[in-house]
This record gives sequence, C-alpha cells and structure tokens, in this order.
Amino acid sequence: MLSFVLVTFAVPLFTAIRANAESHVIKFVNQCGYGSPALMFDGNNILTGDEYTSSGSFSGIAYLQTGECNTNGENCTLLETTLINPTCAGCGSSTDISLIPPHAYNVETSFAYYNGCDGAGQTCSNSTCAGSAFFVYNDNVVQVECQSENVNLLVAFCGEASQLVPSSGSSSASTGAGPTPSASSPSSSAPATLSSAAPQTSLGTSASGSISPPATAAPSAPASPTALAPPATSASPTSGKQCRARSSSTSSLQKRLPTALPARAHRRHRRSAAGFSH
Repeated sequence: MLSFVLVTFAVPLFTAIRANAESHVIKFVNQCGYGSPALMFDGNNILTGDEYTSSGSFSGIAYLQTGECNTNGENCTLLETTLINPTCAGCGSSTDISLIPPHAYNVETSFAYYNGCDGAGQTCSNSTCAGSAFFVYNDNVVQVECQSENVNLLVAFCGEASQLVPSSGSSSASTGAGPTPSASSPSSSAPATLSSAAPQTSLGTSASGSISPPATAAPSAPASPTALAPPATSASPTSGKQCRARSSSTSSLQKRLPTALPARAHRRHRRSAAGFSH
C-alpha cells in the first residue's frame, strides 16, 4: 500500500518537473544564397541543420561561415547570445552583434526573440551599423535582453529576423500561454453573436409590435441611471496608483558586457583594444 502511494505521488511530481524543464531553440535562416551558419560552443560547431535545441541554458556564438571566418568568428560579423531563464530581476537572456576587431562585417546579420519578447532584436546591415552592433566594448546599449522563460532565438543572414519569427499565436501555444488567447477568443465571439442577434430581434419584434416595445424599454430605462455613477468609480485611481511600480522594474535592468564569446579569446581581444582593459 505504501509503495502504491509513493508511486502515485512520484508520477505527477516527475511530470511537473519535466513540464517546467528549461529549453531554448536557436533557429537559423540563411537568405544570402551562400555560406553556412555556424553555432559555436566550446570551439565546436554544434549546428546540424537549421536549428539547435538546448535542454537548459545556453551561451555561445554564431556567424555565417563564408570562408574567411576563424573559429571564434574573427573576420566576420559575430552574434553572441546567452539564453537562460531569469532567476532574478534583469538576469535573463541577452543577445548582441559584435564588430569589435578582429571581427569585421561580412554579411547582414539580424536576430529576434520569439516564444517570449517576440520580435525584439537587432539588425546590422552594413559595416557602419552604429547603434545595432558593438564597435567598442562599452556599446552596451546594443544588447537586447529578454526576461521571459524558455525564450527562443531566430538568427537571420541577409534577412530581417523580426519579420521571420513565428507568429505570436503559434509561439504562445507552444509556451503554454494559451489561456491568454483562448480567453480573448470567447469574449470576441460573444459580442459578435449578441450584436448579430440584436438587429434580428428588433426587426422581428417590429413586425409583431406588441413584444418589442416592453423588451427595449426595460433595459433602456435602467441603462441611463446606472451610467450616471462616476462618483462610485472614484476609488479606481487610488488603486491604480498603488499598482504602478514602473520605477522599480526599470531600476533592476543592468547593462552588461558582451556575452557568449569563449572567455579566453574574448578577454585577449579586450586587452588588445586600445584604451580598454578588462
């Protein structure tokens, strides 16, 4: 009997753990017509096909190998990413594009999040894409962060990633955020049926004559006095003031240095840059 109870308890617990397991998908779209995407982790290209799924947090670099790129993306447009479920305010995923030497522009590179922070990203379409890529080590404003759990990333070459991400409807379904769209769909269908039913009954009752006047007069009379109740809603502004905490949320965001390069190689690049030492 005790073993049966333990098994009964363990099965839903294991299912809940698996349901809450962290995972991230990195998808690549190459519209250049040449080159091959590379996703580097610990000096190895782990990409087979056009996407990679990490069963946990992930930190790595990516670029389009066009023949002149070295292992760490030298001589090419570099994308750095860290995908992780946040455990504190402002410590979630972060992605950026880097053209800090020895990296150099070779193809248009863009990225965008989906399944959370949908469409947020950057695009570097030329060698002078200031404000979209790192050119010096303190260009922290070009980093794009996302605090959603299990967020995915789409990387595009010679294309706009924000226009290629899956629709918000499909991403919300895969996230388990289905209650939000499902709650909106019945509400939209309900007014549609009521609005269509209202003219039909008004036309039908106008033909009969006797039934329509009491039905329409009854709701119209209480509607006008109930609408005149602004003093009762005076408590709402106080509740709105209590709910706003915008200042505390923005203060938690922190600028961070570029992520995801192999530590030794990136530190050597930083030390070699004039005027910066990290």
